[in-house]
Amino acid sequence: MEKIEKFSNEVCKELKYYVYRLVDPRNGNTFYIGKGKNNRVFAHVKGALKNYEGENYLTKEDDEISLKMKTIREIADAGLEVIHIIQKSGLTEDDALLVEGVLIDVYCLDKLSNQVKGHGSDICPINALTLEKKLTVKEFDDLDTNPKYIMIKIKNYWLSQRNENVYETVRSAWKLSLDRVKKYPYVLAVIDGIVNKVFKVIDWHYANGNSGRVEFDGVEIDKNNEVAKLFVDKKIPARFRKKGQASPVLYSD
Repeated sequence: MEKIEKFSNEVCKELKYYVYRLVDPRNGNTFYIGKGKNNRVFAHVKGALKNYEGENYLTKEDDEISLKMKTIREIADAGLEVIHIIQKSGLTEDDALLVEGVLIDVYCLDKLSNQVKGHGSDICPINALTLEKKLTVKEFDDLDTNPKYIMIKIKNYWLSQRNENVYETVRSAWKLSLDRVKKYPYVLAVIDGIVNKVFKVIDWHYANGNSGRVEFDGVEIDKNNEVAKLFVDKKIPARFRKKGQASPVLYSD
């Protein structure tokens, strides 16, 4: 089967900036969208498969990047090749940013493994009534008197992989300092920028003996609890919604 791992210098010069998609040949789904120039489109596969011999796919990067690498390695394990699609080329960098953002909206970010939303991309395709409700939700009061908490943003894709179980999705496993997280008694599960549930932490510990990642055991707080009333069904404050905040974990202080 004919394959390509890099463009010639002549092609690189002609392409300028471009926007690309990585497609899973097993199902035809786009799992990553990016922009770049020269041979950027091929860098993901090379990085994911470098020295790879079936070991655990988790890396020192955050979980969203690991999802992309996991997909690439599963494709390789199936004896297949990632399909590289150049969606649009001959662009300036600014134009490439805009096209990237539009494509991420079209394919819906929650179904992709992109670490950061594209330029100008805020919301996936969404029902108009749902959008109205989402954008008019009140922020929770960002007060010094609030109990200390950690907010963990979880994606709908992750939920679908864990049977829509919010607790199992939010509790494990995060690349965080065990000493630091033990100082926070509450975890807020955030979906689409809104607090879905609040959990009282019983214990933080290393995940499956992995000293690089931690998880917590906890119990969900009833919505009628005074602590839950502070946060549940409310939007996270603006300081936590700044563009470019790639980490899914945010601390109250």
